[in-house]
Amino acid sequence: MKPRKILYAVAFAALALALVGCGNAGGGGQGGGEGGPTITVGSKNFTEQFILGELYAQTLEANGYTAERSLNLGSEQIADQALQDGEIDFYPEYTGTALVNILGYDGENPETPEETYEEARERYAERDPAATMLTPADFNNNYGIFVRRDVADEQNIGTLDDLAEASSGLTFATFSEFQDREDGYPNMLDNYPGLDFEETVVANDLGLRYQGVLDGEADVGVGFLTDGQLTSDELKILEDEKEIWPFYYPAPVIRSEVLEENPDVEEILNQVSATLNVENIRELNGRVDTGGEDPEDVAADFLAQQGLV
Repeated sequence: MKPRKILYAVAFAALALALVGCGNAGGGGQGGGEGGPTITVGSKNFTEQFILGELYAQTLEANGYTAERSLNLGSEQIADQALQDGEIDFYPEYTGTALVNILGYDGENPETPEETYEEARERYAERDPAATMLTPADFNNNYGIFVRRDVADEQNIGTLDDLAEASSGLTFATFSEFQDREDGYPNMLDNYPGLDFEETVVANDLGLRYQGVLDGEADVGVGFLTDGQLTSDELKILEDEKEIWPFYYPAPVIRSEVLEENPDVEEILNQVSATLNVENIRELNGRVDTGGEDPEDVAADFLAQQGLV
């Protein structure tokens, strides 16, 4: 395998800076602004997280809370540390990510989304300080390995096994975290050991990664199954017939102390999660990533349609 190199300049900084939340963390039960108790909402650093953070924050505001935003925190480790330190009161996390990358689970992947959630929920409850994982939304934001359609058709690539066989002549567009995470590329290599790409390029900006594949600068890319770009007929999502990844269903993870002081927050946040599915979250992500809309506006439109604000 050739050494990795940086293919694209990261053009995400401007959006990231615009989305960084303001204010310090507000502990549960603390008054703030013109509203009721202040709840500080966090998120990680990609489009879907910005949208989820806004959906939860705006619904809290519609129910009398003051929502302070601390969005664009970074990786799950950074967001989780902010939660444990009380710098934020909650943030949306994915069940499989929580289990494997935060909570120290190293067994076989649970067989169902429900088992994944229950294992994560129990482990959060046992921590000190304790946290509560609320009811997940009904979509799985798993990794999606995609190939440009003409390449897939020409080389008859439909599965990750097929990809492993053809990989020596292909260029793979990836991102740094995927290459390093235990459940990312190392997991692919463990389960599909024939993978040996001719070239691997790193594009940490999701949009540039997709564009690189569409423009022919790479043949294969990695994204997430809820990405709006995957609606393109020019891309083919490959089947993971070995089911190597856990389930990644998003749910708010909130400090248990905050929930005890504000018990109605659970119902408020759960009703947001209940409105979400793979079709509408993919549409919302696409409105931001390909349509150039602001996550705050996209969230407001969706909540109005659902009658939540």
